[in-house]
Amino acid sequence: MKYFLVFLLALTALRKTNAQSPSLILEHLTTKDGLPSNDVWCLTKDRSGFLWIGTGRNICRYDGYDFLRLDSLLLGYCSGVSTDSKGDIYTSVDTRGLCKIDIKTLEFSTVLFNNYDDTDPGNDLHEQGMVDSYDQVWVCDYSSVKRYDTRTKKLHRYTFSATASGGDVYQYASFFEDSQNRLWIVSELGLYLYDRKKDKLICQLGNDAVLAKNKIPVRLCKASEDAEGNLWIGGYEYGLVRYSPKDQSYSIRKDGFEHNNVLCVQESTDENGRKLLFIGTNDGISVLYPETNQLHHLPEFYNNGIKVNDMYDDRTNGILWIGTSDGVYKYRYRNMGIRTITIPPNIVRLPVQITSIVPTPRQTYLLGLSHSGVIECNPDGNQFKLLKYPFNAQAQQLRWIQGRPFSFTDKGVFVGDMAKGSFSVWKPGIDHFKNQDFRDGLMDKKGRLWIANLNEGLKVIDPVSNQEIKLWDEKEMRKLVNLSYIKGILEGVDGKIWIGTCSRGLFFFDEELHQFTNIEKLPSNKGRRLGGDCINGMQLTDKGAILVASWGGVAELDKNGQVQHTFSFKNSALKDTYCANIAESPDGHLWFSTNEGIHIASLATRKIRYLTTIEGLKSNAPVGFYYNTGKELILGHTNAINILDVSQLGMRVNSPQIAVSKVEVKGKMLMRDLAQEIVLKPDENAITLNFSTLNYEPTSQNHYSYQLEGFDPNWVEMGNQNTISFTNLPAKTYTLKIVSSNNAGIKSVKPLLMKLTVKPYFINTWFFRILIGLSIAALIVGMMRWRFNTLAERTQLDLQIAQWRLKALQSQMNPHFLFNSLNSVQNYLLTNRGVEGAKYLSKFSKLVRRIMENSNHQYLSFEKIIDTLKMYVEIESFRFNHEFTYVFDIEDNETLMDAQLPPMLLQPYIENAIWHGLMPKEGEKRLTITARVANDHIICTIEDNGVGREFAPRTEGHISRGQEMTRGIFDSLRRKDSEAKLELIDLFDDQNKPAGTRVRMIIPIENV
Repeated sequence: MKYFLVFLLALTALRKTNAQSPSLILEHLTTKDGLPSNDVWCLTKDRSGFLWIGTGRNICRYDGYDFLRLDSLLLGYCSGVSTDSKGDIYTSVDTRGLCKIDIKTLEFSTVLFNNYDDTDPGNDLHEQGMVDSYDQVWVCDYSSVKRYDTRTKKLHRYTFSATASGGDVYQYASFFEDSQNRLWIVSELGLYLYDRKKDKLICQLGNDAVLAKNKIPVRLCKASEDAEGNLWIGGYEYGLVRYSPKDQSYSIRKDGFEHNNVLCVQESTDENGRKLLFIGTNDGISVLYPETNQLHHLPEFYNNGIKVNDMYDDRTNGILWIGTSDGVYKYRYRNMGIRTITIPPNIVRLPVQITSIVPTPRQTYLLGLSHSGVIECNPDGNQFKLLKYPFNAQAQQLRWIQGRPFSFTDKGVFVGDMAKGSFSVWKPGIDHFKNQDFRDGLMDKKGRLWIANLNEGLKVIDPVSNQEIKLWDEKEMRKLVNLSYIKGILEGVDGKIWIGTCSRGLFFFDEELHQFTNIEKLPSNKGRRLGGDCINGMQLTDKGAILVASWGGVAELDKNGQVQHTFSFKNSALKDTYCANIAESPDGHLWFSTNEGIHIASLATRKIRYLTTIEGLKSNAPVGFYYNTGKELILGHTNAINILDVSQLGMRVNSPQIAVSKVEVKGKMLMRDLAQEIVLKPDENAITLNFSTLNYEPTSQNHYSYQLEGFDPNWVEMGNQNTISFTNLPAKTYTLKIVSSNNAGIKSVKPLLMKLTVKPYFINTWFFRILIGLSIAALIVGMMRWRFNTLAERTQLDLQIAQWRLKALQSQMNPHFLFNSLNSVQNYLLTNRGVEGAKYLSKFSKLVRRIMENSNHQYLSFEKIIDTLKMYVEIESFRFNHEFTYVFDIEDNETLMDAQLPPMLLQPYIENAIWHGLMPKEGEKRLTITARVANDHIICTIEDNGVGREFAPRTEGHISRGQEMTRGIFDSLRRKDSEAKLELIDLFDDQNKPAGTRVRMIIPIENV
């Protein structure tokens, strides 16, 4: 997680000076934030605004939110990173050599390989890769420098005859291109300039220098350019080197770097806008003011031995990026509209809090302090002077009265003498008040002094006679001080005196009625309230309105006390309840201080933006507060003041251009040109987009909103979130629009536009729909033809069924059966077996009646069919004098018993088994009927142990008709269910002689 380090530099310059040391705020990024390694060696920005960081482990890209790492490539140590005119990245990595990264697709390729296996040492290393403005890539090894032409793909090598201090040719170099597009080679042999016309390296500083005065032994590291065109170069054991290309002069500063190697230098500014040099050494960071030659070391770096390897000046955003052995440090040297002036330690005992601020006629400011006295400050010249109190006290309020400064403190009222440079006790304060804790005072338009005391309330004093003027009685004063005290007083444009109390609210004095009126009692304020009843600060606007800051919010009142506008903690986006001081700028914004920074509230839109230490404030809880109408807001902190340029901070500036930093499809990063339309396959309908304004502001300062045109016409506010995810989008083309806005709600003029197309599944394409339409049409035609044929076939089948029903009735009621049955009755009667004959006749009549009833139904339940068959078999057994035995083995299954079947299915085969199978046989005669349910089918068998089908040929008669009918039924069933089956199986004994017949039927239950 990002965190901030505030470096208040100690005076460690070698030369004694009373100059002010800088106060710098640096942000620290480490592996905890996502860096591949804390060992950072090089930095640069590409043409889109992304920051590329080379580390000891890998290279990565930073967008202000996240680090895009290429860990899977296992690149290792990265010594150089640069970008060409097309925006592609060239980098030197230890494991491969000189590599190129396609900026659009992030595709990684090796241009020049590190080859350690051959005998040529010239291709072992390709370090410190840097691309110049001519798209020439410069690299080095330990004996030469090399130039790679990206157009011709050719490599040119430059060797040196000179030797380093150790006696060997040791040519490890870095490369720098100045504002004149001159390429400088900064090596351990000296400083060289590349002559493009002659394709030669010319030594400017070193043993081989062209000018004799520049022939000195020197080992150099990295270079940068200042605003005057001078080169500042780091030196191994030589300190800090300055070289002027104009006159080829140089200077070397060894003082302060006796025990350090200077590795890199970069010009910048401090918190007050003064020019300075950041100097990176092998042990830490130093700061040099070139104009005064003052040098400061940053103990937070040196105490921890943090090596500084590289610096990159991001001029677009006003950021200095510092690559160290402990991660990346970020110094924002251009905080728009905010300056910080620190109090020198030799002026007053530190720490000291600046509690009140008032201007003087000589264009300076008086700063009331928490102890010692008052400082006169000239911010432009950084000049300070202490005006001491007669004894130690804390300033509550400074006022300029009758050409003199008055300080109202907790130990009395002091009046200042600017000529003498000191304060003395104001005698009326002692004469008229017992308590010496004063809060405020003013001189009204009538020339009267109003003094506010903590315990004794208000008193009005004639400044000529120093006598008290009685304007009210004691009862009125108790309104202000009963369980309360006065925080401040203010005079309105009409001469009305306003009194802020804690915690009785805001009063004004009605001189005609000689009474104090609480504004809450005014009829015009019915239903309206201030932010709170403890008033902390008041201010008068140019238009005569009264501004009030209270514990709970702020408000604007007209000159008569009617509340016009309120921003309270309960109903507004205030970050803190404690509102201390307030002012109004000409553009209609209220500026008020809290313990969580400065709030800027728009009276027109009611939107609020915030200024905190993130934007450059010294602290989030300023105490001193002075508004110089239309120009500056000065804030008092501990040991420092902030000067805010109100017009600059209130400008309607557009947010930087938004860039898409990463797109993931189904969790996998999309490696392609994100500026082109993104086409998603049907199964890739889950996309996540990360984007950034690339201004590297804190995440709280950038706000985003988007619109997905084609899906939702409304804009979606995202707050600080910089990620959008879409899932299950309908197949079509969308336009994604993203805009950013600053803390004031000012949106960027041009939104980021991206096209997204979600391809439909094949089944959702028009081709498939047409194909389906044609298929459905063909199916309808086919079904109509099938229906027509089926109806015709069913008509024919119904006719056949009617015929079969008649045949079944005939088969069940055939003449032979009736004749034989009646003969059996006659035989019983003639043989004097009347009782048996009566029983037989009864059974016969029941069977006939059942057969006649069944004939009226096309289908019967299986249970009724079995009951009828049992009656039939019993009569046949009776008629044949019980010569055969029979068994009905029927499964007790509700599904089986309820199954609906044609009544003629089984009876013909049972009759055939009795008459033609069992009756001709001698010996034991047995008939078995079984039925089971299996897999939604009835498995039914009729088995006899008779003479078999081959005993005698069948004659055409009712049996064959019954069998023909049953076969016809099964033919119909097989059209609906292929498993329907009728099988006649001949049985044989051990001697292969006929031993009966088995009829097996498989009848579908659902399709009968």
